[in-house]
Amino acid sequence: MDQGSKYNSEMDVSQSVFNTQAYYEFLKNVQELASNSPNISLINMNEVLMEKIKNSTSSRKITNLIYTNLEFNSIIEKNDFSGSYLTKAQTQWEKKLIKNFNLICTELNMPLAKKRSIVEGQELKRIWNELGTNVSDMKKFRPIFSTSELLEQILSLKCNNLSDLAVNSMTGLINVPISIKSLKDLKKQYERMSLDFFQSGLDENLNSVIEQEKHKNGVKVVEINDVILSKEFSKTGCTRSLRSKLWSQILNVNVGNLDIIYYNYLKQCVFEYDFLIDSIYYKDVKIKAVNDDQLFVFEDLLYQVLLMFARDTHVLKCYEEKSIQSPKGFIKLKNSTDLKHHPVIYPPNGFIPFDGFSMLVAPICYVFADPVLLYFIFRKFFVNHFYKLSIISSDPQSIVGLCALFENVLQSKDPKLFIQLRKMDIQPIKIAFKWIIRAFSGYLQSSQLLELWDRMLAFNSLEILPIFAAGIFLYRRQSLMSVPNKLHVESILDDLKSVRVVAILQLVFA
Repeated sequence: MDQGSKYNSEMDVSQSVFNTQAYYEFLKNVQELASNSPNISLINMNEVLMEKIKNSTSSRKITNLIYTNLEFNSIIEKNDFSGSYLTKAQTQWEKKLIKNFNLICTELNMPLAKKRSIVEGQELKRIWNELGTNVSDMKKFRPIFSTSELLEQILSLKCNNLSDLAVNSMTGLINVPISIKSLKDLKKQYERMSLDFFQSGLDENLNSVIEQEKHKNGVKVVEINDVILSKEFSKTGCTRSLRSKLWSQILNVNVGNLDIIYYNYLKQCVFEYDFLIDSIYYKDVKIKAVNDDQLFVFEDLLYQVLLMFARDTHVLKCYEEKSIQSPKGFIKLKNSTDLKHHPVIYPPNGFIPFDGFSMLVAPICYVFADPVLLYFIFRKFFVNHFYKLSIISSDPQSIVGLCALFENVLQSKDPKLFIQLRKMDIQPIKIAFKWIIRAFSGYLQSSQLLELWDRMLAFNSLEILPIFAAGIFLYRRQSLMSVPNKLHVESILDDLKSVRVVAILQLVFA
């Protein structure tokens, strides 16, 4: 990074910190320390205050805030989002999504947004905690795009200069020059997942004493409230009773008064305006989550989160510095003589959801009961990780890179299995893609899914998803090698409810 870029990055982080409630609490704390310290003077003020500030709670919050902002900025700087033909592919994909959206509007003869009447807004407010009763006939609505459409778009990507190809084999379907880690590098990065370390989610029945000791250590980690320490501790899993606190610390989500005000503002936006995309979210929840035996109890929470999420312009932040254009609609300004229609970002958060997107919210409902905290935790999940699951870019953790990593890990660990599947005209990525894009939500038992997401957060990486996907193929290798055709392969991989996440990850890293 050149000096100019470094300076701009530091200024961005500083500005992000200055605009937070934590910073104002920090300043207030410094003022209180200065006024309540009897032995302080102009001579020793700096020394005395610095010592007191280091041990204060507000200082820890500022440290965590700086760390998470630097981490977010470093991801943007490290990854090249501007690969020429991948940028063009993303642009083409964006145009296709907007075309699909426009077709839905035309078919239904509905506007993108309309203002609710006072009566409608009051009724919605009255049933806010029972939004499932507000769902009318959803048959006429359809997803803007399916995961299979996105996969087809990715598989159509071809690199003209094959000499630049960064993958190790041409037997897979992902043929793009994207930088992915080797199996050796992955084993080094995920060393804490090896058999040498006790893992929550695997050994607790056999090692209850060790699990109890880990819980005690976890309590100490939570009390310290340090992002780096919380991540390191969670690399071997989170004990169930501490998961919510550890996730909050890792994501650095601290709900304060300003957050509650913003949450209520988003809620009010829902009461005032009816969006077409609201009905698409309703349909997604009804079809995906409500039909899941483990998730139907969260129906109303899912509606609340998704309706506010669609209106949250803070989400646009994760598209900055990247070659991603937010979709736009056109409006005519009120009380204006200008006949032109002016472009506005629609939906306001700039994100067009794929079929099944609501399943990325559902697992968080297991961990957080408070709807305000639940919302901000999900939003942080999205801006840190989940937005990458539906964009085409050269970022190794975009969906393209994750697909390439899956193929590379599976081929590296078991080339015979990969070749055998190819002989049966089976492309493993076509089976694994639906798992990866939904981060396995809806495919695993809830307890196992949370174990997987523990590691995703702790290692700050979506790579754990394709690694785990490859591990499932390895785990069921014997059955896969003995079946005669594609239909049998799909049936073997259809039900994942019995798999144990940690055991499979350790199989890959062995």
